[in-house]
Amino acid sequence: MVLTNNGTITSGNRAIDTTSGATGILTVTNTGSITSTDDGFRINGTFASGTLVLTNSGSILAGGQGLDFDKANATSASVTIDNSGTIQSSGSDAVRLGGGTISLTNSGTITTTSDGKRAIKFDTAANVETLVSLTITNTATGEISGTDDGIKIAGAGSSTSAAVITIDNAGLITSNNGGQGIDLGDLVSTSLAITITNRETGTISASDNDAIMAGMNTTIHNYGQIIANYTTTSADDQNFDGVKFDGGSGTVYNYEGAVISGSYHGIKASGSSDDITVNNWGTIEGRNGSGVNSNGTGTVVNYGTISGTFDPAASFGDGDGVDFDGVGTITNYGSILGLGSKGIKPGETTPSTSEAIAIGGGTITNGSASERTALISGANNGILADDSNRGSILGALTVTNYGTIRGLDGYGIQIINDASFSNTIVNYGVISGTTFAVAMGNGDDLFVYQAGSSVTGGVMGQDGTDTLRLGEVSGTFDLSLLGDSATYQDFEVLDLMVGSAWTLSGTSSFTGATTVTSASLTLADASLAGSVVTVSGTGALLAGTGTIGGLMAGSGATIAPGLATNAIGTLSVTGAAQFASGSTYAVTVTSAGASDRIAVSGATTLSSGAGVAVNAMSGVYNMLQTYTILTSAGGVSGSFGSVTSNFAFLTPTLSYDSSTVYLTLSRNDVSFASVATTGNTRRAAAAVEAGGPNTALYNAVATGSIASSQDAFELLSGEAQASTGTTTFNQNQMVGDVIDGRLRQSGYAGATGAMAGLGAGGPTAYASTPVRTAGPFSSAPAAAPAAQSWTGWAQGYGQWNRIDGNGDASTLDSTVGGVLVGLDTQVNAWTLGFAAGYSWSTSSVAALGSQSDASTAQFALYGGTSFGALKLRFGGNLAYSDVDSSRVVVVGAVTERPTASYDGWSGGFFGEAGLALPLGPVAFEPYAQLAWSGVEMGSFTEAGAPVTGLSSSGLSFDTWYTTLGLRAAGSLMLGGVATLPHASIGWRHAYGDLTPAMAMTYLNTGTSFTTQGLPIAEDSVVLGAGLDVALGKGLTVGLSYDGAFGSSSQSNALRGSIGFSF
Repeated sequence: MVLTNNGTITSGNRAIDTTSGATGILTVTNTGSITSTDDGFRINGTFASGTLVLTNSGSILAGGQGLDFDKANATSASVTIDNSGTIQSSGSDAVRLGGGTISLTNSGTITTTSDGKRAIKFDTAANVETLVSLTITNTATGEISGTDDGIKIAGAGSSTSAAVITIDNAGLITSNNGGQGIDLGDLVSTSLAITITNRETGTISASDNDAIMAGMNTTIHNYGQIIANYTTTSADDQNFDGVKFDGGSGTVYNYEGAVISGSYHGIKASGSSDDITVNNWGTIEGRNGSGVNSNGTGTVVNYGTISGTFDPAASFGDGDGVDFDGVGTITNYGSILGLGSKGIKPGETTPSTSEAIAIGGGTITNGSASERTALISGANNGILADDSNRGSILGALTVTNYGTIRGLDGYGIQIINDASFSNTIVNYGVISGTTFAVAMGNGDDLFVYQAGSSVTGGVMGQDGTDTLRLGEVSGTFDLSLLGDSATYQDFEVLDLMVGSAWTLSGTSSFTGATTVTSASLTLADASLAGSVVTVSGTGALLAGTGTIGGLMAGSGATIAPGLATNAIGTLSVTGAAQFASGSTYAVTVTSAGASDRIAVSGATTLSSGAGVAVNAMSGVYNMLQTYTILTSAGGVSGSFGSVTSNFAFLTPTLSYDSSTVYLTLSRNDVSFASVATTGNTRRAAAAVEAGGPNTALYNAVATGSIASSQDAFELLSGEAQASTGTTTFNQNQMVGDVIDGRLRQSGYAGATGAMAGLGAGGPTAYASTPVRTAGPFSSAPAAAPAAQSWTGWAQGYGQWNRIDGNGDASTLDSTVGGVLVGLDTQVNAWTLGFAAGYSWSTSSVAALGSQSDASTAQFALYGGTSFGALKLRFGGNLAYSDVDSSRVVVVGAVTERPTASYDGWSGGFFGEAGLALPLGPVAFEPYAQLAWSGVEMGSFTEAGAPVTGLSSSGLSFDTWYTTLGLRAAGSLMLGGVATLPHASIGWRHAYGDLTPAMAMTYLNTGTSFTTQGLPIAEDSVVLGAGLDVALGKGLTVGLSYDGAFGSSSQSNALRGSIGFSF
């Protein structure tokens, strides 16, 4: 059936009514006016399987209900209402709903003007049992207004309804005469799913009642305003909350910018078994009560502001931020504020106080490691934990504070506890109070002090066995803050968080127990003279200088007097001391005879399972040095079962008398060479030991650890001096390569085409040919000029070498730079010439802090000839070097920088045969070379190192080597310029002396040994590549690369050349 009204329907009874058995599809559209003295539209039956679609953009004005669908309660009924006009009752509720599936969308006005009536109501509790779903959507232009409730859904206490109820408001839902904006308080079924969403433009409000009375399992999402006011009632009679739960559980989300405000509480859970969850990013306020209040339990997560205050017009008011009579969980990243209180509540005898949080127990977390601005602030107390009536708490309380907790006229935190519970407070931030910062109550409580935290007003442990714990991070603590009448008082135990490390200073009157379990405690001239300190567990450490009342060193404990590693100190014990099995006394000693000491006023008991670990500071020790490491006025019983040290060559032993423990160091039978790891270091170690204990060098080594001795022998070996010979050999070899290159240039000076490229310095035939005719000729040009009588040339070169360590000598890096200038002429079929030059080199062994610098003068003679395609080349060179060396030697407490200056000679000669083979655009030259090189370095005596310095008679070694290889070259014209690329590859094999060795003598001991440098490569791949350019008549320039690569060495060189004929 379809009913459409565009005009006016007026009735003295009901304007539209149905029969009791109505069903089917009914569509009603009203754009006009419907007026009646009774109901505007009634469905007079269960409407089983019926579907109603009602669209109203006009007006429905009734003396009864505007819409009466109360009887349409079949689960199969479907009612859809879309109102953009006006639905109004002057004598009853504006809209009554039934069961089934209901959807109501309002963008107009739904209202009643009759006292005590609702805009929308479920009048019959039974209808909720047949309700499948209810969706009410009030758009931004919509208004739902009742003189009693704006929306009311009745229900029964025995309800089992599983309906889904959704109210979505972007407009106004209000009660203006003592009802609730939304009243779902009768809905108690635990199977219900109720969601109320108040959009950013939405307002849900009430006058003289709650804005929302929530039902069971209600979830509220608020983006707008939920406000409860009082207007006509007395300020003392306020009981009006923004959101109220009564006898159920529910969840509230209050988003950024949103407000929930009650003239009493912002959010209230009235039942003693109620459990609410509040998530807040906006503002929640109780204007004469609490921001959030629960007579039961609850959970609050706050990023915004939650506050409670008092109404000046009221005679009493209890303004708490959050008030849970039972236990709760509160996590705060914003502000929770108790802004004030007034008067005495009815039934109570003491004035109300204002707390940021009042709670019966549970967990409170204020801020986080990354959010330190969180604030909990009460006009009286920051946090009050009790039974809601100044009695003992209902459950244990844990407070973790990263931000600020403050009581502006009372306690920061006050816990009222009759010893039934143990409470914990962990403070990373600030806690302050004008009475005390914290009163822990009478249980066995724990207060954790974290580094950087502070309290103002003091912390009372009160009765019970209370523990002050230093937290999990490293930090410092002033002991004057602990004890009677101090900042931290009434504590019976001081301990450390496992894994933490704390330094204590100051003097304390504390007389309780101090416990260090798997943690580190250092006394910085501190006094715990009234406290017995128990140290135990893996990694546990008591260190430093100061006074303690007693010492119990358990398994895993280390007792180390002294303020830092390698610092000497005394630990005084006013009572008794005990070292149990598994404990260690770590004692530091010096070469001057000083040592750590434990001075015990009482008796000392030593277990055979305890040990002493000796840590020796750098220095030169006497071979029989005795130290007093423990004194005990009450006597020493028992003995340590073991003693170890970081000495390689000194053995520690303990001796005892009735009140003292002594430590003696004596030379053992471990040889110096036995701890060395290489041939060089073993020979050096043996020479040091041969010097005997009357020498400073021997004593410096003898008092080192195995690791430091191994390092010392590396530095003492002087191997870098021998490795200088390797650098000199490479430098000498490079001069030979330059001479050989010049002879190739001369040998191919008259060649053309690719054959000319086999002359590394550039062919004179190209240089003499006019540019317009120059090219890769197959034969020499007919008009080639006569040979020049003399040719001068010059070549600069640079070389970078690395030879890896070989397990005996360390890695050597060296650089060589130089220039060679020569002059040669043609005598019959021979090229004969001479050359001279200068070079400089640096050799460094970074691992040993050694370096040598050499300046060298070079002299060379050379000659070459050809027999057809066969080329013969010969040359010899002689060099004089001036060498300066320096190194760093650290042995125990001895640090020296030996230096030396000496000279040396080096030289060599070579012979080479090559066969020229032209193959089209490329020419090849297979070649064979035999060469010899020798090095003689002069004697020296190092200066500036009386303990570690060396002298040497010098170094002498020579080597033969052969090279088999192949050269290749081509020719081309680039921009009219004759250009010759060339490359080579070869295999070089060395014979004879490959490893330079030097005889060394220690200046301090007079004992001698041999040290070896890094060897030259026995087999190497030699590579070459370059480009030569003929720039004009008689002038050539070139740039080439040469490399040699052995199994553990590499050499890279660049050469620049210039040749000119005249």
